[in-house]
Amino acid sequence: MSILLIISSALVTGLCYTFYKVGFIAYFSLIPLFYVMLKDADNNKNPVRSYFKGYLWGVVFFASVFYWFAYQYPLEYLGFSTGEAIGYVALSWFGIGVLLSFLLALWQLSFAFFAKSRLYKAKKWLFIPFVSAFYVLIEFVYTLGPLASPWSRLAVTQQAYTVGIQTASVFGSYFLSFLIVFVNACLAYAFYVFRREKTKKTPLCFAAAALCSVIVNYAAGAALYFADRSYTDGLDTYNAAALQGNIVSGRNNAGGPWEVLDRFTEMINEDLKENETKLFVLPEGCFSLYLESNEAFEKELRKLSADTGAVLLFSCYQYDEENRLYNVMWCASPDGGLTGPYRKQHPVPFGEFTPAKDIILAVMPFLKDVTNLGDELSAGGETVVMDSSVGKISGFICFDSTFEQIGIEAVQGGAEILFESSNDSWWMDSPQLYEHNGHAVLRAVETRRCIVRSTSAGYSTVINSRGETLSSVAALTEGYAGAEVYNRDDQCFYMRCPYLFLSLCFLCAAGLPVCSAVYGIKARRSAGKDGK
Repeated sequence: MSILLIISSALVTGLCYTFYKVGFIAYFSLIPLFYVMLKDADNNKNPVRSYFKGYLWGVVFFASVFYWFAYQYPLEYLGFSTGEAIGYVALSWFGIGVLLSFLLALWQLSFAFFAKSRLYKAKKWLFIPFVSAFYVLIEFVYTLGPLASPWSRLAVTQQAYTVGIQTASVFGSYFLSFLIVFVNACLAYAFYVFRREKTKKTPLCFAAAALCSVIVNYAAGAALYFADRSYTDGLDTYNAAALQGNIVSGRNNAGGPWEVLDRFTEMINEDLKENETKLFVLPEGCFSLYLESNEAFEKELRKLSADTGAVLLFSCYQYDEENRLYNVMWCASPDGGLTGPYRKQHPVPFGEFTPAKDIILAVMPFLKDVTNLGDELSAGGETVVMDSSVGKISGFICFDSTFEQIGIEAVQGGAEILFESSNDSWWMDSPQLYEHNGHAVLRAVETRRCIVRSTSAGYSTVINSRGETLSSVAALTEGYAGAEVYNRDDQCFYMRCPYLFLSLCFLCAAGLPVCSAVYGIKARRSAGKDGK
């Protein structure tokens, strides 16, 4: 029965990413998992068994989140055979989750050890803050290192609830993940106590604590929402647009670089017939390596900016002086200035570079040119704030937007508006597009900056500082998302103290075991004195 509860919890939690408009279910989806954890703790189960149950939950959870990797099949444009394509999809879909679950399962293992302490046995409700804080720390660890993958942050499930996510401007999106785990833990503890002790008072108290937590978050969110709207209503606005050329990777529907430029030039001129747009953002890598060897092409892009009187943000691939390949973003201004480049800081594992390359290629040699560019991408080392005629601009290239650190560095570096340039066309019209956009929604609220988000084939959006989508282009269509945006030079509380909430979670997760040890020592001393 416990295995079924774990699997069902993982599946429902994962589906909250796909069906994000009913993502509120995430506030209940962890209850079966926590019920099993509480029951195993009382039955004094071996912590190793708890680890493997947590690992099972993680594998099923990530598989249900990442199933959109299957949309890459059949990968014929990379020259893969049917078997090779299936192997690559399986490696992406299940392999990443298998690796990430080794870390996630420490969540259950840590609690299993904590549950053996005298402090827990005396105050079992400490289960609630412990698992909530520890989960946040795991989400943070997922942002570290070359294999970093913070894709499945619980807060993304709440992207449709604008009022409910406003507290991210105070404590970051980690607070939203904490809140989801906290509410689930309260409800699971209430249910477990009710089943075990057949009493109503304690379960009602913890169920009320869960309800109050959600109500307080939404009440605070409403106050923050209207305060921010009141502030931004007094700001000067200008038009910005995200261009979407419906260019699907590997489908050869784009033509050469000059044809791509003609397509975007036509879209820009069409937009300018109706709007005085001052900022255009183009999708990730839309000019491939062409700027590397064609000075006339770069001049044409500068001329386009000058002729239209608009800032143009465009992406390409370029080698540095040490022959390392980067995914970069440039900013062209009407005065002929060209600022940048910003180099993508987080290439996608197994998509833009191959971790443990020698081992992986020994098993799957066909992954040698998985980027379809001839070389793997290197990671950029810093966030860049670019000067332009509309103000200071910074932002993200594709996978970068899942990392809150880049948004923090951009705003602290003076960025007044953010961009995102992405190529999500690998996954066609799958849930990946909307999950990815959900991260941009969270970054907008955390930074209190507008984000102009351009993707190759969808889902392109313009998002305001409250996480509201002002304009969008549907997947697999050509067009542009245009809306009025504003620049800001203020910093919300989260931008000033970005690691405060993480620090509190660390103190809680690390402090409770320390308190347990102290409590145990005092209890043994007291028992010894009584024995005398």
